[in-house]
Amino acid sequence: MFSAVFFFLALNVPLLVLLALRYLPPDYLERYLNYLVSLSFPFLPLLSLPVASASVVEERESGALQYVLSGPVSKADFLVGRAVGLLAATTAVVILGYGLAALGVFNVSSSKYLLVGEIAAIGIALNAAMVGLALVISIMSRRKATALGVAVFLWFFFTVLSDLGQLSLAVNLSAGPSAVLPLVITNPVEISRVLAVLVIGGGAEQLGPPGLILTDLLGNSAAYYMLISLASWIMASYAICYIVFSRQDVV
Repeated sequence: MFSAVFFFLALNVPLLVLLALRYLPPDYLERYLNYLVSLSFPFLPLLSLPVASASVVEERESGALQYVLSGPVSKADFLVGRAVGLLAATTAVVILGYGLAALGVFNVSSSKYLLVGEIAAIGIALNAAMVGLALVISIMSRRKATALGVAVFLWFFFTVLSDLGQLSLAVNLSAGPSAVLPLVITNPVEISRVLAVLVIGGGAEQLGPPGLILTDLLGNSAAYYMLISLASWIMASYAICYIVFSRQDVV
């Protein structure tokens, strides 16, 4: 189901309607698929956050966690197994959804898959960061409903409440562009989107105010700093998972 959702997000259903009605050039999707894929990045956390946030707390509520850890399985074994399983499942969904979209548009033109692959790799990195964050929520929650509520709120916070398109303009006008930098660089969803647009060579319209301010301040090093920020989110989230879970009572 999620693969089908990402497939249609990548192709953009309204554009498919316009293509069917011949209001767009026949090669529109072939030329703009990479940009359309990057537009779906704000929806990627809706896959990993709800699924992973319920994984550990659900085992604790049912008593299965206590049963599993009573055998020759350490907390580290359980956590690594759960994280690897979640990463494998959600990454497969992302690859399948974007891969089918690319296959449907590019057909046998294999030379055009490389750019989609690079964008998908950024999406996979974002997914890994969100899985780690969701595991932190799951480990620290006592009820499954609470974990799901916090996970959905975090997605809402990263994509809607902190709408950096408008917020960055307001902060830029009041405090200068340097004050916008920490807002953008610490938002994994936004830096993934901007990074994907930079990879495809998008212009000012695709970058939006956050991307323009980021590239203006950091210049050619913008992509490098965004990769560091995304990697930091991934490493920090899984480190927190291990530290908290290793010291936590399983009951």
